[in-house]
Amino acid sequence: MPPTTRIHYRTTHGGPPNGGVPPERTRASALAALSGPPPPYFQPPTYTAHPVRIVEITTPSPQPCAPPPYVGYLPCSPLTPYAIPVMQVPLGFYPPPLPPPPPSQPPARPQPTEPPGATMDGAKIEFDDGMSTYIFPEDHAVIHFMNNEHQPWEHPYVEFGFTVHKVPCSMPIKELIRRLGCPGTYDPHRGIVECFETGNGAWIKGSTFRLHQDRSKQRLEDVGWTKSRGTDRKPVWLAVYKG
Repeated sequence: MPPTTRIHYRTTHGGPPNGGVPPERTRASALAALSGPPPPYFQPPTYTAHPVRIVEITTPSPQPCAPPPYVGYLPCSPLTPYAIPVMQVPLGFYPPPLPPPPPSQPPARPQPTEPPGATMDGAKIEFDDGMSTYIFPEDHAVIHFMNNEHQPWEHPYVEFGFTVHKVPCSMPIKELIRRLGCPGTYDPHRGIVECFETGNGAWIKGSTFRLHQDRSKQRLEDVGWTKSRGTDRKPVWLAVYKG
C-alpha cells in the first residue's frame, strides 16, 4: 500500500489557517452572512480640530540659593525668654543657623534713698554740683534775730524787723556770732545779746556774748538754747551788741 502524504498549512503565527475551522464551515458562514439582513451602517465619529501650541521648555541655569525669609516669631513663654524666629525652608535645602539671642539687659541700677538726716521738715538742701545734699543736725533751736542793730530795751514800744532761723543746738556761740554776720564781727568786742519780752512792747536785756570771751565757746544747748525754744518755750530773741 503506497504511503499517504499529508500537507499541513500553518500561518505566520504558527497556528492553523482560519483558526482550525474546516473550509466547509467557513464557506457556509459566508453564505449565511450574504443571505441575512445587511449589518447596520457604522457612522464614524466626528472630531473638531483644535490649534496646537508648541511650548519650548528650557531648563534655567542654577542660581545660588538665598537664605529663606523669616515668616514670623514664636511668642515669649517661660521656656523661651525671648522671641524665636521661625523660618520657611524650601525642600532640599538645609536651614541656616538661627541668629544668636539678643544680649541680656543689665539690671536696672536701684535708685539711692536719701538718709533721714538729708531732710528737715520735708525739705532738703541741694548743692550746685547736682549730687550733694546737706545732712542736718538732729536738734535745732528757733532764733529770732534783730539784724538792724535795734536795741529793744532802750527803745520800747517801737516796731522793728527781724528774721527767723533754725540753728543747730550743737553750734558754738562764737560761730553763731560769725554766721549771723553781726556788724563788726571781726571786732573782738562785738557780739550778740539775748532779749526777753515782758509784754506790751517792753523788753529787758539778757546775757551778752562777745567774740573774745571764753564763754562764747559754749554751745547753744549749754546756755539753754535747746530744741524746746520755739516749740514748747518761747524762741530765742537776739540783738546785736554794740560794745
